[in-house]
Amino acid sequence: MKQENESRPLFPATYDERVFVNCPFDDAYQSLLQAITFSIYWCGFMPVTSLNEDNALNNRLQKIENCIEQCRYGVHDISRVELNENGLPRFNMPFELGLFFGARRFGSKEQKMKSALIFEREQYRYQQFISDLNGVDIKAHRDEPHQAIKKVRDWLCLASRRTTIPGPAFIQKQFDLFMHDLPGITVHLGQDTDSLSFNDFCVIVEESIRRARLN
Repeated sequence: MKQENESRPLFPATYDERVFVNCPFDDAYQSLLQAITFSIYWCGFMPVTSLNEDNALNNRLQKIENCIEQCRYGVHDISRVELNENGLPRFNMPFELGLFFGARRFGSKEQKMKSALIFEREQYRYQQFISDLNGVDIKAHRDEPHQAIKKVRDWLCLASRRTTIPGPAFIQKQFDLFMHDLPGITVHLGQDTDSLSFNDFCVIVEESIRRARLN
């Protein structure tokens, strides 16, 4: 009899195996985005963001709607509440979380299967700016990549009920090894680590995991 992970493609792309990642995409968040992306891949799922789509005929909202529609799972980080130089906060992440909730509440039978992980920097800080989420189990990453990896792994393991997902310590160790090797990999590919696009990062992670599982 085939094991569960032997019958599933290494990098699947079905609704039940896609994870929408709703988070900041700036340099300050890069280490967390990389950790979340890496953890999703090692759990056997496919990360999806609006950065994956490059269709000039679709505006940003259409791209986000497409991503949400395609994904059963979603990681939403609402920690970015600092004011900008004009004294205004960013509402993109809470707005996209609302779309995800709406898809589950009002969508088709498939959309009603959605499951979400909501991140904050600190455990209960969100109660000060989005009290509608009171009672929702929100996880704190404390701006630490290893914490983000563990929270993503534990949530996907519970939500999917898969028994083949590695433990958090294993994925954390693999992430550390990968990040140590990443500068050399990008140089070999003629790229620069600091300006690496999200899609290029995903390709490198996929190849890294493929090689690790062959060894």
